[in-house]
Amino acid sequence: MKIAFAPLLIISLLSPQLHASDIDKDTATRFINSFYQAIQKHDLKAVGNMIDNKATIKVLWTQADPPQSFTISKADYLQQLKATWHFATNESYEIKNIKVSLVDNVTTVSLQETENRTLFGKKAGQQNELQIALGGDAKSPRIVSIQNKTKLW
Repeated sequence: MKIAFAPLLIISLLSPQLHASDIDKDTATRFINSFYQAIQKHDLKAVGNMIDNKATIKVLWTQADPPQSFTISKADYLQQLKATWHFATNESYEIKNIKVSLVDNVTTVSLQETENRTLFGKKAGQQNELQIALGGDAKSPRIVSIQNKTKLW
């Protein structure tokens, strides 16, 4: 009896990752819109709850010569948001061209995002091309990774 129980336990532990494909296009789109609404509202708790604790955020800064890439953790990402919210005014976030696809059984959302703000009295912003991988299931999707190509102005 113990032998039959072990495989079921392993399957149940892995099921959130195995069922990532259960996140359909509408669910993924609503989730991403909710994520950006939380950012717009400066709701750090909501943003943090939508990102998996083990998520990685990879950024490619295309304007650097040569282009620079770096990876940050969820905690670092949240700290960057908090700092931006503290020092910036007149913020706006626009997302467009949202496309949802299944890549290696992982629901992936591609989108373009434009951020505008006033930072230390000067207008600033950035254009981002994002690939956001979602894990979990349709009832509780979570961001498991973000890949971002960014251009600043």
